[in-house]
Amino acid sequence: MKELSRNVNISTLLHAKDWNSIASLLNALPTSTWNSREYFAKGMLLAFGPLTLRNLTEAITAIEHASLLEPQNTKYLAILSELYLQTKRLPLAMRAATLARSIAQHDPLTGITLGRVAWACSERDLAYQTLSQVSQQIPSSKIHVIALLKKLTLPLEPFWQQPRTGKRIALSRMTSKHRSFLTFCRRNQAFQHQYHLFQDSSQEGIERDLKEAERPPSETKKISWVIETNERPIGLASLVGIDFNNLRAEILIGIPNDRTFGMGLEATLLVMEFAFSVVKLSKLFSYVYSDNIKSQQNTMHLGFRQEGLLRSHVFDPISKQPLDLFINGCLSYEFFNNQKLMTLANRLLGRTPQQPSEGQMQLIGAVKPEELMLQIASALTDQTT
Repeated sequence: MKELSRNVNISTLLHAKDWNSIASLLNALPTSTWNSREYFAKGMLLAFGPLTLRNLTEAITAIEHASLLEPQNTKYLAILSELYLQTKRLPLAMRAATLARSIAQHDPLTGITLGRVAWACSERDLAYQTLSQVSQQIPSSKIHVIALLKKLTLPLEPFWQQPRTGKRIALSRMTSKHRSFLTFCRRNQAFQHQYHLFQDSSQEGIERDLKEAERPPSETKKISWVIETNERPIGLASLVGIDFNNLRAEILIGIPNDRTFGMGLEATLLVMEFAFSVVKLSKLFSYVYSDNIKSQQNTMHLGFRQEGLLRSHVFDPISKQPLDLFINGCLSYEFFNNQKLMTLANRLLGRTPQQPSEGQMQLIGAVKPEELMLQIASALTDQTT
């Protein structure tokens, strides 16, 4: 009974985060009599207690001792994994998280633990697979937790890496293999004049942009593709300035020496389908230089509306003259309700873009993945204690 009372008291104090009482209780007990709960409490005190007492190295040692005494306790393993992460000991963090998940495969908390470590170790496929399993293990009544998980896993969704295909062309994520084509585009002044006046054409700038293109869009707020036909690059496409809170992005499409009618149109429809049907944005906008009348006309034919004109807004380094800038926008419901566009998409893409329901809308926001995972773990703990 005395041992049971000690355990209950420790658990109550830990739940209340009553660090002073925990310290007093542990000081009153000879270390030689400590059980796993008391070693765990010591570790928690040193890891999360008052700043004057914190010592991660000693905290890890204490919880490792607790885990040796009670090796099937997944809570100990989860905390160990977190502390290993904080001290940059990634292999140990992965081992602890993997063991916890193997012991309790149906416990959402072990899935969050493994997902967090996998993300930190850049094992995004494992992170996505594990966190997707977690979303199926949470009762539908826990709507807030499910929403947090959707927010968390959206950057890991496979669709960010998968090519977008039409009947004649494909959009492939830009990588280092496209270096020579990107260099050709950047140094083609006539093309850049219509596509983007201010992109860096130096080799350093190109290398920097190639590296950025391979990073997750949730971090860079952009996604860049190379337009290909028969695996031959012919143009560039991007969504830039992606605002996941307000569900909008700027669209950029450009094909140098476009002699094949309709490929630019097909590429634009692929990007619009991706933005509205897959990522579930609510608005796309575009900027068109005022001396590119053809591009402005084509933009209008694609369902965009001119929302403004910025007078003398950019300086043309070629002509040394200021240029006006057209601002155009297209809302998602306008895209899906435009029967001409849907018919055109069916002909060029071989399918009709599907409109998502309101319940499918997802936001990433500005919260860091590790913060989201801790929010989810906290929510799960609060609802299960």
